[in-house]
Amino acid sequence: MKLRLGKERVIVQGIRPEEKLWGPYQFPQSFDLGDRLVVSVHVENDNIKTFGLPQRWFESRDKGLTWHEVDPSICAECGLKLPNGDRIYFPPESGVDLSDYKFTPFHKLTPGYDFSKQAEEGTLPVQDGVTAWFGGTVIRGYNADRLPPSLAKKEWKVCRLKAGESEPIIEYAKLDWPMLTRVVHQDKGKAPILKPIFPKGTPRIGPDGAVWITCYSGEGHLDPATGRYSPYYSTQIFRSEDMGKSFVLHANMEYPADGSELYPYQSGGFSDSDIAFMEDGSIVWFMRSAWMASTGYEWAPMYMARSEDMGKTWSKPKPFAPVGVFPRTCRLGCGATLVCYARPGIYVSGCIDGKGLDWGEPLEVMTNGDRSHLANIRIEDPVFHEWDGAGNNPTILATGYDTALLFYSDFYYPDAEGIKRKSILCVPITVEP
Repeated sequence: MKLRLGKERVIVQGIRPEEKLWGPYQFPQSFDLGDRLVVSVHVENDNIKTFGLPQRWFESRDKGLTWHEVDPSICAECGLKLPNGDRIYFPPESGVDLSDYKFTPFHKLTPGYDFSKQAEEGTLPVQDGVTAWFGGTVIRGYNADRLPPSLAKKEWKVCRLKAGESEPIIEYAKLDWPMLTRVVHQDKGKAPILKPIFPKGTPRIGPDGAVWITCYSGEGHLDPATGRYSPYYSTQIFRSEDMGKSFVLHANMEYPADGSELYPYQSGGFSDSDIAFMEDGSIVWFMRSAWMASTGYEWAPMYMARSEDMGKTWSKPKPFAPVGVFPRTCRLGCGATLVCYARPGIYVSGCIDGKGLDWGEPLEVMTNGDRSHLANIRIEDPVFHEWDGAGNNPTILATGYDTALLFYSDFYYPDAEGIKRKSILCVPITVEP
């Protein structure tokens, strides 16, 4: 199997990279509505306080050749179509400011401290664990059951467009998530922020008719199997058998600390992930392990695990590629399964064996070398993202029997006057025998 790269197309061009290198004009999310393709674009800073701010939305009615901006209300039409005809969409949410909450200080932790007691409103209990990022962000982890009632809810916000209706409604899907850990970020001198828990994975209908979706824990969490605190991320798969009214934890993947002579921790744990259902009934699960704020490294291997019993048990994750931020999969009518991943560079790999065992050589969409020479202003000593020159969070969408569209950001794409702007692009991928 060979993958052929087509001509890239511009969806939108925004600010110059010198104005704001990271955050705005990144993280494209793609949707197929049948008669058109739709893409959302993040245009704010990249932090837990801005996830829920308005995005820009664009549509194409000619399979990605041209794009036009549309009203953000289109998000309701972009939800996953369920067997009953409803559509459900998980809107991004921003963190909650906890300035009015009082922390229980560390020295209150004594041998007799009761970790089973729920905190009162306005108070946060002694944390179950704590970790930190480079730069000084302190991240406290709390078993959700111990938080005050207003913060202890286990639910995802859902925008549901019922079959035959035109106005969406907001619901809250109940979560069966043992040891759900809520994390509170706090930068020095700044207000503490409770991180939201909305799922960032791609929802899909499994061969069993259930809704499947991936997500991941906070920065540090309690292992649902042991109750012990881990400073790593872990990634999860949830299923819903009631059309998205509730979700049950189906699989949890804890990170095994590989270690290294170069630095103490190989990664921040397993975070962004995606699954693909294969023809033989197996499932493959791709997992990001890179997390710069935990290790200082912007790259780390992407792992893959495989299940032959519909996700009840999994093989031990093994490195799939030397890099792998934000893996996303799609399956084409010709039987090929594609996965895209990145940082540095952007790649697409394909599998045609129907089992997820034999993956071809990756197609390089963007070089993994220094791109800083493409900037508007000469950069003598580039930092990583000036060197890389991209957001590196691609997504991929099947568009035909043997074709797909890859969506990604490029910080150095020229406009009509030759000025490099942070741009969201799409490029066709064709599977050849």
